[in-house]
Amino acid sequence: MIGGLKQTTSRLAIAAAAGLFTGGIALTPVQAASLGGDCCADLEERVAELEATTVRKGNRKVSVKLSGQVNRAMLWWDDGEDSDVFFVDNENSNTRFRITGSATISPGRTAGFKIEADWFIRNNSSQVTNCDQSTRGGSSCMADGNILGNGGESFTGLTDMRQQMLWIKGNSGKVSLGHTDTASNGTSEVDLSSTSVAQYAGMADIGSSFAFRTSGGSFTGTTIGAAYSQQDGLSRRSTLRYDSPSLGGFTLSSSVGADDFVDVALRFKKEWNSVRCAWAGAISHDTNEKGIERNGNRISDDRWIYNTSGSCLHTPSGLNLTLGWAETDEGVDDVDQGWWFIKAGISRRWNAHGKTSISVQYANSSDRLSSVSTNGTVNRLNDELDSYGVAIVQKIDAAALELYAAWSQHDLSDNTATNFEEINLFLLGARMKF
Repeated sequence: MIGGLKQTTSRLAIAAAAGLFTGGIALTPVQAASLGGDCCADLEERVAELEATTVRKGNRKVSVKLSGQVNRAMLWWDDGEDSDVFFVDNENSNTRFRITGSATISPGRTAGFKIEADWFIRNNSSQVTNCDQSTRGGSSCMADGNILGNGGESFTGLTDMRQQMLWIKGNSGKVSLGHTDTASNGTSEVDLSSTSVAQYAGMADIGSSFAFRTSGGSFTGTTIGAAYSQQDGLSRRSTLRYDSPSLGGFTLSSSVGADDFVDVALRFKKEWNSVRCAWAGAISHDTNEKGIERNGNRISDDRWIYNTSGSCLHTPSGLNLTLGWAETDEGVDDVDQGWWFIKAGISRRWNAHGKTSISVQYANSSDRLSSVSTNGTVNRLNDELDSYGVAIVQKIDAAALELYAAWSQHDLSDNTATNFEEINLFLLGARMKF
């Protein structure tokens, strides 16, 4: 009580002194001059400096929040012929900045925005490659020209805009407009293992641009990213999206956009006693011109994607299991791509810093590769990519920090006589959120 009184009295005294000082300046310029003519100019200059270095909101009606993360790692690789270490930004959950804001329109109705971007990313883990200048060889290395300088250095550019959208939310649901997640995005990636930062369903995010070698050591032109996909719906696009209110743990979403795309997704999450589960499934459709002509007509790629994933966690023991499945049907040439995934793990607090999470996983991606003849005929390669992985993540709760390590192996086969070398990747890194 006495301490509070002292603080209040001090504040009143300071305010009174400030008032008298400023009043004295206003009423008696002679006194101000006697204190030194530069005092007020110095004060105004200092105030201007503070205002220039302070981040301020444009108005008081919208609550604004800045957040993001930094995620860097060391990537050791071995393609059966060569090996090296790169220092990368982890594409599983890469470095980013995020600005969000919200305001109340009326009771039960709010509006907001989200701007999220990857800024100045250096050495993205999905872009570094084993094809450096010493092995440059056009199609014998990588057909898309993504060949890096010695040391794997890669710079993606100034920004990769992940989200730029507005939303309005009320009792009847949420409507979003802008560049954002389509309704189906993330429906192949439901995961309660707590190891997603190191390894998850998107196994090509680490080493996507690495090219497979033949058993003789030469490059094939086929990369991990070309042979693998979890077929996670329609990703992020410029769209109009609707999300229903949650009913019994279920949420229905749909989005539409250019290029005749539309998708519908259903999500579910609930906890029963000591078991927590989450699930998502989606159906997506879009069309795009393949640029291939047959009998004088361009071929339109009419694509349907069906995908689902689910994960359950036993909270007392930390044991968890994750499953995923997807199929893409491209109607013109009946190119049906398949994918399935299984992951098991344990996540428990074994030390004072935070939870330790360990997982093992396997994924199979098939029928991603084909060749096209001059007359437009698509030749299927009946390819299969078997991907294996082990990951461990240690949380440091006091610093919002995660330390992680992961190993993955990719083994490719197809209906040709080519024998491919395995690609092994080892990731060691850290993510800090703010």
